[in-house]
Amino acid sequence: MVVLGVLSSVAIPSFLGSRNNAYDKEAQTSIENVLRAAKFHYQSQGDFSDYSSAQCGDSTGLAADLQKLEPNVDVVASSVSSTNARIISVQAVQTWDSTGGLLGCQGFYAVALSSSGSCWAARIILEGKYLASGSVSPVVVNSQTNTSNNAVTTWSALAVNGNAFGVLKPQTSAADGDNINNLVAIKTACKARTQSTGVAALGGNYIAPSQFYSSWRDVVAAPYIATAANCVTTDTCVLGATGTGGGTVFYVSATNFTSTGSACGTACKYLEYAPTGWIVAATPSGQTNCSNSSPYAATPGTSSNDPLCLHQPTAITPLVRLFSADCAFTSNCAAMQIGSGYSNTTTWLGQAGMAAGYASTVSRAFQGGGMTDWHLPSILELVQLCRDVWGLAVDNTATTCTGMTGTIRTGFNGDWYASSTEWQSNGAHGLRFSDGIETNRGKSNGTNAVRPVRAFG
Repeated sequence: MVVLGVLSSVAIPSFLGSRNNAYDKEAQTSIENVLRAAKFHYQSQGDFSDYSSAQCGDSTGLAADLQKLEPNVDVVASSVSSTNARIISVQAVQTWDSTGGLLGCQGFYAVALSSSGSCWAARIILEGKYLASGSVSPVVVNSQTNTSNNAVTTWSALAVNGNAFGVLKPQTSAADGDNINNLVAIKTACKARTQSTGVAALGGNYIAPSQFYSSWRDVVAAPYIATAANCVTTDTCVLGATGTGGGTVFYVSATNFTSTGSACGTACKYLEYAPTGWIVAATPSGQTNCSNSSPYAATPGTSSNDPLCLHQPTAITPLVRLFSADCAFTSNCAAMQIGSGYSNTTTWLGQAGMAAGYASTVSRAFQGGGMTDWHLPSILELVQLCRDVWGLAVDNTATTCTGMTGTIRTGFNGDWYASSTEWQSNGAHGLRFSDGIETNRGKSNGTNAVRPVRAFG
């Protein structure tokens, strides 16, 4: 029995290791087939954009183009998670040169989930030094110095074009070091949209550029899941991470921005949006749903739908506004830029006659995560939210939300969404999420969907 026990202790791990290696090779082979199709597509198209609309990041069209070239696997859009080795999630990305010049759609990612629980990814960069504008997030690759299933000592990161490879691997033994991802987390993150963020800093549920290697390998060190408890202490927050208020991060700034009145003050770096069902969530007392008695009746929010609110009561007359803090007479809430949503919302709240149940009051009353600095987004904060929920290419300077394809993220719809930025005396900027149209929406004669946001650092 002792002998059998010793043999089992040797044979079973060896068998499981061999089986997982076979699973991983299957995922890697599928990815390599798609890489070949992508290179052929590049030769005929001139970049990695899709054939029909030449949109970089239009991953639905790109997936369809590659599927024609590689019918032996299922090629899916970047927002779709791979669930097995034969489902490859793809995304095309832009690159920049060393002077900040945009080079176009010169990057490509392909991602697949192995039955071993590991998420494998490959990247092609054909031209460019950076994966984000402003000379940040350099294109790098590490050269490994051993290939055993142990911690790998690497040379310093080198700038590189061409192929690179990475993996998110579940913790299975001490050899995995501080990689604490679990199987469920990796499966959720195994999609090209998550793995093509280009965020330079380590951490989060993605493979950072510096964690890609010159060949397939067994182990990757350090990527882990950001949580609400440590998003700004031990983790680097990334798009899609849980923010400190319990919402979802939708904007990451390369440098600090100011949000006057927010807890982060002049050291803000992230914006998060409230979770779906925020209006009916269990929060501290004082939260109110949208309601009013005007002919343009508001629609209270539910556990699956955002409330449709007016900006202000019809009872606030021009004369009353003249002697109050109303935006039309002070321009205190006409600001559009990132970081202005909190101060805009405060000005709306300062109007004489403002009551509970309107866009600004319900936004500020929300206290998710115990935070009291939630607010109605400015129009450019709202643009970034729209771009994020449609999975558009990351562009922190974007002032429009256009080019959306596929399906909007669960919890959002094509409604007009309210901003805190005043358009003129009778209305505020609104953004229609179905097509990105921006226009003047009435203050007291038209309702808009409300989703609070907050800034943190």
